[in-house]
Amino acid sequence: MFRIRSLILLLSLISLWGCGYSFVLDRNAQAVKVELEPSANRTTLREAGMILDSHLEETLSSMGMLESKADIPVLRCTLASTSRQTITSTSLSATDRYRLTIQVTAQLLDAQGKKVWSSTFTDDGTYSQGGQPEDALDEACSAVSLQIALALASLSL
Repeated sequence: MFRIRSLILLLSLISLWGCGYSFVLDRNAQAVKVELEPSANRTTLREAGMILDSHLEETLSSMGMLESKADIPVLRCTLASTSRQTITSTSLSATDRYRLTIQVTAQLLDAQGKKVWSSTFTDDGTYSQGGQPEDALDEACSAVSLQIALALASLSL
């Protein structure tokens, strides 16, 4: 009897673990449509604004929020600052890794140029010893662009 109960419990746990739940936006809900303005880069990192823009375009368009019209809000992002931190290695034979933290300020402007929403987002990426901080930009910008898109999706304008 104990084996049967254990087997049922094990199969139940495996089926729950294998079940793929996902979040789906309600297609009937009115999503905020935005036009993306090129991002400003106030850091010393090369091409950081372009990398952020490419991730924002990809994320916003995948959520159906990117549009190019004259009468919709404009999203203006600024890569405001960065910081670097050494992530110590647990082994002397392994190379050190570094964390690059970026801070992005996002503003939503209405059709008349008036600020209707503003927020600051922070996330990070990592790169290996011998690499450049720019190597972590892809990871950090991807995470920040997702944060921005989710924040915009929760707005009701």
